[in-house]
Amino acid sequence: MTSDKARSGRRKSTLAAPLIMGAVVAVIVLAAILIQFARRPPPAPPPLPPAAIPAAADLAAPTPPPLDRGELIEAANAAAAAYAAGLAAPEGRSPLIGRRFSLNVPFGCEGPRGDPAPAQAHVEMDAAGKTLKLIARPILWTPLPLVQALPDAKAIEAVEGFWIPRPWTASDACPPVRDKVTPATQTPPTQQTLGLARYFKAGESRAIQRGERPYQFTRKIDGDTSLLDHSYRLRLEGRLVGYADGSAVRCWSETADHRPICLYAVEYDRVAFEDAVSGKTLAEWR
Repeated sequence: MTSDKARSGRRKSTLAAPLIMGAVVAVIVLAAILIQFARRPPPAPPPLPPAAIPAAADLAAPTPPPLDRGELIEAANAAAAAYAAGLAAPEGRSPLIGRRFSLNVPFGCEGPRGDPAPAQAHVEMDAAGKTLKLIARPILWTPLPLVQALPDAKAIEAVEGFWIPRPWTASDACPPVRDKVTPATQTPPTQQTLGLARYFKAGESRAIQRGERPYQFTRKIDGDTSLLDHSYRLRLEGRLVGYADGSAVRCWSETADHRPICLYAVEYDRVAFEDAVSGKTLAEWR
């Protein structure tokens, strides 16, 4: 009996050994797999969608606002100072060329006038007092020495436009009324020195030339006498086209003691009459 138990123990021991070895091998294999998995780099993240390519319009610089009265005067003053000092114009194309402008020229500040001869824009009242007429006459600058001195003067048929009055102030409103003492010897008003000129080349259509045709608008009073106290604005809009040498404005003076006259070369897109009190557009030409 003792020998049977011994043989049974040996058989169990013999059967258990492979199981233990198998378990050990399994543990080793599992440990190796876990170690290998731990060393494996994490999976790459999914690719990002391609970045949107901005359209050409998005890449373009924002359009600058139109030049106003103050900016036009500032640039012209710099050009006049350079001319008076005998300095050569900057080389290259002026950054002002192509810029749009929007300008208000006040008129009718003292009401209807009987003798508006020197005024480029004024208000007239008919004899019966029933209507007001707004009139703006472009200035003809073709004979100016500034124009005749241009390299391409022979190709220019006409030059017309409007002065920017009182270029010593950036205000585009009527000047304030002040109590003042009239001197014994009155001096004439300061000559106009800054303008927006439209150049017409020979052979171009004359349809857009104003020539002797003023801009006019008739306004009925209809018993509203307050209209006699209204002032008005001549609205000028367009863009600077510049000169052949790349400058936006050119200046000239008769002598060193004369303030230089400066003219911007422009194209007009819109001319309009506006009521300065209500801001209403009364008439426009495009």
